[in-house]
Amino acid sequence: MAIFGVWMWPKSVRVDGAEAVVSRCKRAGVTDIYFLTKGMAGTVSYRSELAPMDCERDLLGELLEAAHKAQIRVHAWFTSASDASYKDKHPESGRYHYIKGRNQGLISLVDEEYIAYMADVTRELCSNYPVDGLHLDYIRYNHLVYGWSEEDQARYAAEGADLNHLRAMMDRAFRDEEGPENFFEAYRQGDESVHALARVRRKDVVHFATTLTSVARETKPDIILSAALMPEGAYDDIAFSDVHYGQNYEDAAKLYDYALPMAYSQAYGKDGAWVRDVALGTMKRGMQTIVGVHAYEGGTGETLQADIAALQDVPVAGVCLFREGATVLAFLADGGIDVHNPLEEAVTRIDARRGEEWVSIDCIIQPGEEKNVPLAFEPEGLRAFTGEKEVSIYLAR
Repeated sequence: MAIFGVWMWPKSVRVDGAEAVVSRCKRAGVTDIYFLTKGMAGTVSYRSELAPMDCERDLLGELLEAAHKAQIRVHAWFTSASDASYKDKHPESGRYHYIKGRNQGLISLVDEEYIAYMADVTRELCSNYPVDGLHLDYIRYNHLVYGWSEEDQARYAAEGADLNHLRAMMDRAFRDEEGPENFFEAYRQGDESVHALARVRRKDVVHFATTLTSVARETKPDIILSAALMPEGAYDDIAFSDVHYGQNYEDAAKLYDYALPMAYSQAYGKDGAWVRDVALGTMKRGMQTIVGVHAYEGGTGETLQADIAALQDVPVAGVCLFREGATVLAFLADGGIDVHNPLEEAVTRIDARRGEEWVSIDCIIQPGEEKNVPLAFEPEGLRAFTGEKEVSIYLAR
């Protein structure tokens, strides 16, 4: 696998500094950093004349300088139509909840003023910063319950949907709290109104994404375009992804150079075999695939190792850890391992495996600290603990 990526929040650069962060990434073998450049709050991590900054420092600029010196690519990660700051200023732009109306910081995917704003932000970024890629996240409807303004419903009707039929289904699913399975089954059975609903939602996602990717390409022709995709779209049964998200992998294949399916095994109660299936399903849609793997709370050293190992015989382009800053990093060193703790609690124990044997080493590695843990052998696997809680750890080789 040629690509080893990490998703990264601005906090890492703000607290530790770009040089230290990049140094750790280089030691771990990272080739690509997906840096949260515009997050759900709507603030940006670079100097912008269009969007509010999340701090006074140009964190993206600092990271780009350090990463490019280390020959690591940096992708600007946008959370697309999640923008609390814009929503506060333009409440009419909010995505419409079936029961609650316009709420949260979610923007309608068909709000043309917001799409124009995002196009301008994308153009500004690509014109002023030597980013290697644009990475779109939340490029979907987040839930079937969103997208029900009068204008939205008119578009469903224009596509051929029977609105009375859809509203009755929505009432059953959400007012009667039966859940949306009736929609997914209706889709599987060819219900024309539900298919019309799904087609419109897919068109909305494609229109939003096409605007941003086109601007990025026009401004920076060699830019790498990618998107984080929900894993359900990789299944043979696409009812859930088409109806719930409006996110279709065949649509994505026409938009992006790479897909990053978020195959977070522990969040789905799955294992490495499922991660492999998600990778194969993504590739089957004709996309270069970098598999997002579970490297945050809920995962462990063993589950992360198993997820990556399950991909060894699959010709994916690479893997990407979600995320840097949420998983303990371990590096082989003379006489043991060097362990970096990015968590908010002290690491108090490391378990190391040789064959079937586990050896426990008590230690205190404070938040933000790196410390050598002596070992008489090169470990085949690791576990890490903060008190009684097991946390995710990645062993770089």
